[in-house]
Amino acid sequence: MPETLFSYDPLNEYRLILDLPADVKKKVAEVKTAFDQEHKGIVIAGGQPFVYLAAFSQNESFEQEITDALYKIALGFMPFKAHLKNFGQTDHNEIFMPFEDVKPVQLLIQQLKSAEPVFKNAKFNELPRVSIARGLQPFLFNKSWKVFEHRRFSATFIAEGMLLLKRMEGFSSWQILKRLGFENMLVS
Repeated sequence: MPETLFSYDPLNEYRLILDLPADVKKKVAEVKTAFDQEHKGIVIAGGQPFVYLAAFSQNESFEQEITDALYKIALGFMPFKAHLKNFGQTDHNEIFMPFEDVKPVQLLIQQLKSAEPVFKNAKFNELPRVSIARGLQPFLFNKSWKVFEHRRFSATFIAEGMLLLKRMEGFSSWQILKRLGFENMLVS
């Protein structure tokens, strides 16, 4: 059957994130600004400060099924205290702020994996963190890491929910599709 305007089902991209409170975003932004000042003229990937949980794609016709599955997980999950402490590095090309206790975030990711049949090509974050700079060239990483491995950072917040972001096919910007609050309710 030929595809018509009314039968077209676009394939959208989705991201699930823990958004940081404004005061924590400000502290992270100050660190990123200082990092950028030290490396003028070099574009450094980092983006907005948040904790990436998962990314996937799915046809728009399944959007309600996706939001229902995620809403059920969020309803049953308890808000938790999160503490970002100091800095870490991965693969000698990224500098980030790690969680002091990553277990609550990993538990959330495990629960998200249980809903994976609803997603297409799901990628789950095995190392939850807030990135300062990614994709650094070796010379830039080595220079920067010498400073950051001794630098101190501390920020504590209550993670009260997650955001489902959507990028529609053919667009480059992301929009907030749904805020999913952690309610600590008994869900069957």
